[in-house]
Amino acid sequence: MRIALVADTFSVTEGTGVARYAQELRAGLTSRGLTVEPIAPSPPRLPFGLVLNHALRMPYLVASEAGHFDVVHAASPITALAFPLVRKPTVVTYHDLVSLQLGRQSGTAFHARLLAPLFLRVGHFADRVIADSSQTKRDIIAHLGIPADKIVIVRPGISDEFEVRPKPASQARIVGYLGALNPRKGLPFLIRSFHALRLGHPGLPVKLALCGRKNHEYPRLARLVADLDLGEYVEFKGSLTDEQLVEAYNSFDVFVLASEREGFGFPILEAQKCGVPVIIREDAHIPPEVSKCCLKASSEQDMADKIYQLLIDKTLRQAIVEQGLEYSRQFTWERTVQETLRIYEEAVS
Repeated sequence: MRIALVADTFSVTEGTGVARYAQELRAGLTSRGLTVEPIAPSPPRLPFGLVLNHALRMPYLVASEAGHFDVVHAASPITALAFPLVRKPTVVTYHDLVSLQLGRQSGTAFHARLLAPLFLRVGHFADRVIADSSQTKRDIIAHLGIPADKIVIVRPGISDEFEVRPKPASQARIVGYLGALNPRKGLPFLIRSFHALRLGHPGLPVKLALCGRKNHEYPRLARLVADLDLGEYVEFKGSLTDEQLVEAYNSFDVFVLASEREGFGFPILEAQKCGVPVIIREDAHIPPEVSKCCLKASSEQDMADKIYQLLIDKTLRQAIVEQGLEYSRQFTWERTVQETLRIYEEAVS
């Protein structure tokens, strides 16, 4: 079987969770002896280059090359705009609908937010739609009207690179976050929770590490840290390489994801696979199959209290760590590839 795999990029250091998904899927399919041709044209170095890439260059390449393949699979809806013109079996993967649901707070590119009501409906033209979670499937049905029998849930895997390693020596306990610094990630909520922790336990040797590329949200977050007099205790570490990701998770005593909404929530399972307990918000829209083994906080103060409990109660901490380790190991790329291949076979037949 010859497969065209379409994505913005297959480089994890340049991309996001979608890039990791495309990279792992390509590697897994290739290891099974399938021919996988990546289609990922770089945006032209022009004003609005990314817009031109999505709207013109990528659809042209996909439409012109589709005839050479048995299946064309777009790793995200915005890379599937050529599907109405493709006369071969097609598959598109939806990771979330945050560009439609949250608008500016989603952190996605302006043109993606503006055109979301249009390009997200490309699934109507695909033979099969893959949703990465039950929550994403429900959202696709509710907001896009794509028939439920066309949508198949295939959970992404978590790489074996994420593993428990010896914890670096540190005089302070580390509360960590890893991800984008955009509004939907709830970082002000996390910073205020950490402030409540410091106020309630001023003698506790604890710091907050925020890992993510500095962007337009950084000055606002830095001001909040300064206003709360937390400069000595909060560190913005910037973006990390793949190897540094694993090291960062293993340096944390607690991982906190204060997001309002996640399409999937890779960092939750990555942290758990590194043996780190995870706290999320109780009212967050995060797929239940991902958040199953997390502690859930109902408020900023409750989050501060739960962080403190995990730092001082070794029995509770060990129980949460063991649950997370056992559960996160179920998310394998081998399983993802096997289930995706089955969908290709159904689309072709």
